[in-house]
Order: sequence, then C-alpha cells, then structure tokens
Amino acid sequence: MGTNRRGMQFLGWVSVIAGYGLALLLVRGIFIGITQGFGANRSQAFWVVLGYPLFLALAAYLFAVGRRALSIAKGSPKPRMRFGWGRMLAGAIFLYGSAVDNFHLIPARGLKHLEAANETQAVAMKGTTIVLALGCIALLLSGLWRGFRFRAPATPAAHEN
Repeated sequence: MGTNRRGMQFLGWVSVIAGYGLALLLVRGIFIGITQGFGANRSQAFWVVLGYPLFLALAAYLFAVGRRALSIAKGSPKPRMRFGWGRMLAGAIFLYGSAVDNFHLIPARGLKHLEAANETQAVAMKGTTIVLALGCIALLLSGLWRGFRFRAPATPAAHEN
C-alpha cells in the first residue's frame, strides 16, 4: 500500500510539474511571438494562435490530473471529472496537428514532409489520414458522451456499514 501511495505521489508531482512547465513555455512562446513575430504569414496567424489555447488546455489538464493524484495519495480523493477531458483534448490536439500538417498551415522550418513515390502509396497515405481523423473525432465524441450519459445517483443505503 505504501509503495502504491508513493508511486501515485511521484506521478502526481511529475504531472503537476509537467503542466506548470508547459504553461511557462507557452507564456514564453506567446511573449516572444508577440514581440518578434510568430514567423508566419498573416493567413497562418489564426492557426498559430489556435494552437496556443489547445496546448494551454493540455497544461491545465496535466496540472489538474496531478493535483487529483496527489489528493488520492493523501487519502482524500476528489470526485472524477464529469466529461472525458483527456480524450477530448487528445483528439483535438491530434486533429489540429493533422490539419496543420496536411494543409501546411504553419511553416515547418527544416522538416521534410513525406511524399508518395507512386499512386499506391498516395492512396495509402490519404486513407491513413482519413482513418486518423475519424479516430480523433471518435475521441472527441467519446469524451463528450461521457459527460452527457445518465448516471444513477448514489444512494445513502449503499454507504452504510
């Protein structure tokens, strides 16, 4: 039991520190982007700015999960989140990344995009992109479904004895 509690505390602190560090990096990136330009065209500015709230939400989610893990390790668990925020966030970030990569919305310095060598590879690449996008949409919808599904209220008789 003590080992599990220490492991939960360790993972909680790692998650809190990762969320805090990511938030600091984002604030630094926003400051540098505003003062020195984001390195993108005006048509790409929307996609650059859209990425910041997504990754700030990831930082907040990591921080919240870490705090919940620390409270569980201390023996006072907090109630679970109503929606599947982790699923929705993962789906949104992967969908954003896929859209940015496929439509070349943000300039990628020094990165090479994969190119198909023949028609078969081109079809396979497009099929994989479609399947991944559908998987990301399924993640988003499953997180929403978790929040809207019916939950039976806890009865006081179940907690007696």
